[in-house]
Amino acid sequence: MLSSAALSAEALSNVLAQSVDCVKLIDLEGTVQWMNPNGLCAMEIDDSAAVCGLPWATFWPDDTRQQVLDALPSASLGNVVRFDAFCPTMKGSQRWWNVTVTAVKDIDGAPAGFLAISRDITEVELQRQALRIAAEEMRHRLRNTYAMIGSLMVGFGRGHGVVETFAKEMQSRLIALSAAQSLFVSGDAPGDLSVLIPALVQPFDMPSCRITTGQIANHAVSREQADAIALVLGELAVNSAKHGALLQGGTIDVSAHIQGERLKVVWKEDSAVPVSGQSRPGGQGLNLVTRIVKARDGTASVDWLSHGLVVTFDFPRDE
Repeated sequence: MLSSAALSAEALSNVLAQSVDCVKLIDLEGTVQWMNPNGLCAMEIDDSAAVCGLPWATFWPDDTRQQVLDALPSASLGNVVRFDAFCPTMKGSQRWWNVTVTAVKDIDGAPAGFLAISRDITEVELQRQALRIAAEEMRHRLRNTYAMIGSLMVGFGRGHGVVETFAKEMQSRLIALSAAQSLFVSGDAPGDLSVLIPALVQPFDMPSCRITTGQIANHAVSREQADAIALVLGELAVNSAKHGALLQGGTIDVSAHIQGERLKVVWKEDSAVPVSGQSRPGGQGLNLVTRIVKARDGTASVDWLSHGLVVTFDFPRDE
């Protein structure tokens, strides 16, 4: 039976040796001193002499080597350094790794080197790449669909006076809507709120339902928060087109500001038709909004008004 009394230095060494991850001991100069047997197997290294005594950074490709070089000085300051990076095996097999680097001290508490643990995340990374490819294909198809609809409208309206004018206006609106919708599945989302939010909501602006974005903070957000904001505003616009001001007429105002350590976004919708209990949406879309925000450590609330609603959601402020 394993007990704390049995956890000698030799026993702990055996634990590291048996780890399924690639475990390395690195000296203060960044040279590999030891690698566990499973690590040698994972890296397809036949003989530990091929790596021991050599700089750890030299085994990484040029485009990820700097992450390794930066990890050791940061770890020496007491930080736990984590990063994901690509590094092929010794025999050239494609591998992606989740790497953790921590400083190691000797029995007297003096710096002795580093412990680096690399976990093979190749399968997860390949799945991420497949999702990115699917998202890119979705964006491509989405743009083509909007473009085709706009072209058909202009083609049928050509030469028919008012109809042609209307068709061209709708074509430009569809192009803008396509650009806004594609932000949900691409890396093109603007990083500043003052650019992101107008890009998302202005395509829905129409004479019967004016959309204003008067108070938008000049604040940069992360890709993750930009995605969440895009998804939430898109869902609110869909709900409005089904039940609210975009369908019935009215006004919508979207604002965003920094409040302490939180980034707060407010969607205020005023419909021309009173909102009764029976005419309120069933809640599926608003529940989706709550889940999207919660996934980014945020909160969301809905306040129903006599002629509309106010949706407020916030996130931790990005630095």
